[in-house]
Amino acid sequence: MYNYERLEVYRRADIMSDVIHGVTMDFPKYEMYGLGDQMRRAVDSVVSNIAEGGRGGTNKEMIMFLRYALGSNNELTAQVRRVVSLGYLGNEKGEEILRELIEIGKMISGLIRRFRKS
Repeated sequence: MYNYERLEVYRRADIMSDVIHGVTMDFPKYEMYGLGDQMRRAVDSVVSNIAEGGRGGTNKEMIMFLRYALGSNNELTAQVRRVVSLGYLGNEKGEEILRELIEIGKMISGLIRRFRKS
């Protein structure tokens, strides 16, 4: 068991959740419950799965939840690229978000490696 709130990756994913919730509010109305909703659910899944993995249990369970978090992070990365190409999000802000999502993905992958070794 670990205190997920102390993990840098959890804090960064939590901040990203606020960012994604904010930028999707500016999407066209017809996308609020489409792509915008998918993005909000994906980013919240990253945060939630990191937290869920920290509830205790085995390393195998921890790795499983971290893989879910990584999958949701990858899903969100694809969605951000999509909304940039659709013009719902500016290139500069989109690139900033993508850079952070890549870093979050690397951090999750590092945790997976760490738990595999222990």
